[in-house]
Formats: sequence, structure tokens, C-alpha cells
Amino acid sequence: MRTRPAILLVLLAMSVAGATCKGNSGAKATTPPARPDVVPDATGAAPAAAAEIPGVDISRIRPELRADFHRILGESSCYCGCPRTLSGCLSNKEDCSCVRCSERMVDFVIKQFEGGMSAPEVEVELLDGFSEGWNAAPKTFDLANHALKGNENAKYTIVEFADFRCGHCRAAFEPLAQLVAQNPDVKLVYFYFPLGGADAPGVLAAEAAEEARVQGKFWDYARILFENQHALELENLIAYAAMAGLDVNKLKLALDKHTHKDKVLADRRTGDAAKVESTPSIFVNGRPFGLGRTLENLKLRVDMESERGRCD
Repeated sequence: MRTRPAILLVLLAMSVAGATCKGNSGAKATTPPARPDVVPDATGAAPAAAAEIPGVDISRIRPELRADFHRILGESSCYCGCPRTLSGCLSNKEDCSCVRCSERMVDFVIKQFEGGMSAPEVEVELLDGFSEGWNAAPKTFDLANHALKGNENAKYTIVEFADFRCGHCRAAFEPLAQLVAQNPDVKLVYFYFPLGGADAPGVLAAEAAEEARVQGKFWDYARILFENQHALELENLIAYAAMAGLDVNKLKLALDKHTHKDKVLADRRTGDAAKVESTPSIFVNGRPFGLGRTLENLKLRVDMESERGRCD
């Protein structure tokens, strides 16, 4: 992919489906490295891929975007480490060891264009979701005493750092729940990451949610909090507890004594150590999930994980 100014990557990353809520610090952008294997032509532009790539149907892409589509395929290589570009791999499948991976990426690019993304937005998705997200060093999280949805022994672990006051966290709640409901090999583990300082409004909501977890009602209570995230004052947190079937007196006592504040702030420190800077931040088996937080993209990443280490 072509190197682009860092500020452009920041603006584009905020505009795509993977937008986040940010606290005191903004997300850092990383410009993609220049591709040494892409040789410019006499005009200085990277050569376009062949107009026809076997098995690739570009009819779903608007004609004015097809040149960018071919350029991206001619500049991007597979996330699994193959030195060939996507167009090079799919044009010479017999010589490529990662045809399935390349096909997956090309299908993803087509869908993003079809969904209305611009070429720079697609390039950001490829960078965050495939190049950097897939190849990042995995992080290890202590999952004990955290809200868990799904099979405790599931093969794939989704760790989410979220803030109940964040609209993007609210939008991610249902796709994540659907992913776990549809895939017994996936479990979801929730970490509190209230944006702001130790006394930020989101901290009290997280304390209440932790009491709900202790009482075995976390996910029901969390859903109510997200549905009412602009009304998370103390009296509302108590009212929502009754709606979720919690022991209200225990919740009142926990909030009055701030019984769970240390736990909430400990989660926040865990996120800080993992370089979390915005919410929701999602990790799949320890590696960052950098795609738009749709059910389709979550399933895509799980499929990718199922093939890790064995390009075909």
C-alpha cells in the first residue's frame, strides 16, 4: 500500500465502521511501509493490475473505482506473509501458497467498495485489520473475575475494553453477542475501560456493572446500561438494577462504599498496559481486531484465526 500522511490515516480511521470513542489521548496512526516490490512506471505511479484477474468479478464495483481497486490489489500483499501481491497471487495461483488468504482479502475489498467506502478508507481497513491487526504480537490478559459470555473453554477468545457511555461500544454490543451465540468456539470477555480519570462518569456505571457481574446478571444489566447510556446517574443505575432483577440493596451498598472501584480501575490499567487508547478496543486471541465491528467482519476474523499458521 502507498504511504499516506499520518493525519489522513487518523481522519479516515475515524470515518469508517471501526470508529471509536476516545479519552484524553487520540489513537496513533501508523503509515504503511512502502512496498519495495512495487516498481513504478514512467509516470511515477504504481502499475495497475491486469484488467482481468481470473475468478475476480469486479461488476459490483462502480466503474470509476475500478482503477483504485486494481491499484490496491497490485500494491497489497497477503496478511499471512506471502511476498506476492494479491493480484500477482490470484493471477498465478499455481505458484502461490496462500490463494485462500488472497481470495479472502480481495472479497473483503470488493465488499467495502460495494458498501460505499473510498479507496483510502479501504486501505486503512486493510492496514488495521489485516497487515497490523493480524501480525501484531499477541497480548495476554488475566480473564479471571471478568464477565464472560460463551463457552469458558472456547478456542477463540474475544477480549473487549469498553465504556458504557461510548456510542461505538453500544453499537458493538449486539454483533459481539450474535457472534458468540452463533459460534460455540468463541467466548467474549469484558474489561472495563471508562474514558477519563478515576472519577469520570463512566466509572460509577462500571462499578454498578461489576456488582451485577457478582450477582450473575452482568449481560442483562450491561444491555440496559448501553440502551440508556445518556442517563447513567446514580438514581438511574439503581432503577436499572431493579429492571435487571438485581438485589437493589446490595447494589446501593456497593455503590455507596465504592466496593468495586479498584476492580474497575485495575481493568483500566490493564487496558493502558495493552496500549488501549479508545473504546471499544477488541482483541482476538490477544491480537487487535482492526476491522469495522460488524458481525460479518467478526466472523471473518474468526475464520482467519482458524487458519493461522497454515496457508493453502
